[in-house]
Amino acid sequence: MPSFTALRRALDKADIEYVVIGAHAVNAWVEPRFTADFDITVQADSAALQRLADALADEGYSADAQGDELPSGPDFVRFTTDDDSISLEVQVAKTEFQRQAIERAATPDDLRVATVEDLLVMKLIAYRPKDRADLAGLVTVPDVDWSYVERWAEEWDVSDRLAAIRA
Repeated sequence: MPSFTALRRALDKADIEYVVIGAHAVNAWVEPRFTADFDITVQADSAALQRLADALADEGYSADAQGDELPSGPDFVRFTTDDDSISLEVQVAKTEFQRQAIERAATPDDLRVATVEDLLVMKLIAYRPKDRADLAGLVTVPDVDWSYVERWAEEWDVSDRLAAIRA
């Protein structure tokens, strides 16, 4: 069965800049919660995505869904292991915010995860019930750069949500 170590090995082999986002990234900063999938954002063109798909195939993953094919490439590709034990959602960085999240990635335990600030913005944008639960934990992390979060919350028009979770 492929592991998260295999995923990292595939990312390194494909030579792709990435950042772990979603619940696994949140788990690096606050009390862990269960999640059934693994989410990453990558800086990649079509050729780099193909290198990643090839490297993941060597590790037992296969593509099972792909987002819209745009001139700049697909928005996302979903990979699963042959036994469906691991689902991997790969988002392609299409915005300045996503590119900055990759650049700003922190490396606790030698894994590139989104910073608390970037996760706060991502969770404010998504704002599903599980995202609001993650936000409740993330706002308690010390030393958050709130000016960075406020800037991006304004950019994404989610300042009202930020105010609500900080209240």
